[in-house]
Amino acid sequence: MHSKFFSLLFLILVSGISQAQQTEETLVTYTNYLLYVPSQKPASGKYPLLLFLHGSGERGEDLEKVKTHGPPSFLNDSTDFPFVVVSPQCPEGQRWNIPLLLRLLDQIEQKLPIDTDREYVTGLSMGGFGTWELAQAAPSRFAAIAPICGGGDSTRLCVMKHVPTWVFHGGKDQVVPPAYSEKMVKGLRALGAEVKYTLYPELYHDSWSITYANPELYKWLLQHKRGHNSYALGKDFLQLYEGVYQYSASENLLINLEGNSLYITPPGSSQKILIEPFAMHQFRTADKSFAGQNELYFKLDKKGTVVGLTIGPCDLTYCEKNIRSAK
Repeated sequence: MHSKFFSLLFLILVSGISQAQQTEETLVTYTNYLLYVPSQKPASGKYPLLLFLHGSGERGEDLEKVKTHGPPSFLNDSTDFPFVVVSPQCPEGQRWNIPLLLRLLDQIEQKLPIDTDREYVTGLSMGGFGTWELAQAAPSRFAAIAPICGGGDSTRLCVMKHVPTWVFHGGKDQVVPPAYSEKMVKGLRALGAEVKYTLYPELYHDSWSITYANPELYKWLLQHKRGHNSYALGKDFLQLYEGVYQYSASENLLINLEGNSLYITPPGSSQKILIEPFAMHQFRTADKSFAGQNELYFKLDKKGTVVGLTIGPCDLTYCEKNIRSAK
């Protein structure tokens, strides 16, 4: 169907040949799903993964229904599609079970050599809602998402503001009005997130057929890798973050530079915790040992001076930087 594009894309991504397949599988917890494995193996030896969530009309126990729309509808032995595609089936009368979906992905990672920095999720209608919910439940897991004619909880967008998102909706959709997507897009943009929004003015609820037939969607997904990797910052730059930060009326936290590494000492503790940069002015610890969070976001004024930090992506705790030195 789109084999010419996918073959061209695969010249960059793959080497070695095996047989493509879309097979029926069952998770231990009794979730049926379709599994597609590309005919060619990536040069890296690891596959990017695309999780597809269907709409309410494909629920049940017949996996053939899952092939009605989206990637499962065109995946076959002659398709050069550069993702492992996991297409679970939601039971009749139920909504997407987020913990179960995450366990399913864990199982796929154990079963196949998956590039965990390139895992993506997309879905339509009920699956669009599931896409938003999954990204908010596990924002550090996905490199990018593409919800179609869905919606979600706009009050929790802060937890996924670093997940690149491409949203699609039909302008005349009366089943799920476009206001559902627009609310999410507006919220992400207010947070400075990377978000694209494609509105098809003349389309009704079916905005997925044209979307999944567009090779640009898959090209865009593959342009993104999970942004958890640390990157090097010079010592002079790291010194900007050193200091004493007021955690509460009577407590401070300390950030010190030792060598080329930054350490944070929580209030009332002598333990130094390494913090590593993963984006500009954004650091994280190895675990959630600090206030139940593992991410720190430094705040700068218009002159570029560090004036404070927040703990966690939702800016719930602001710590103002004191003038005195941390040394």
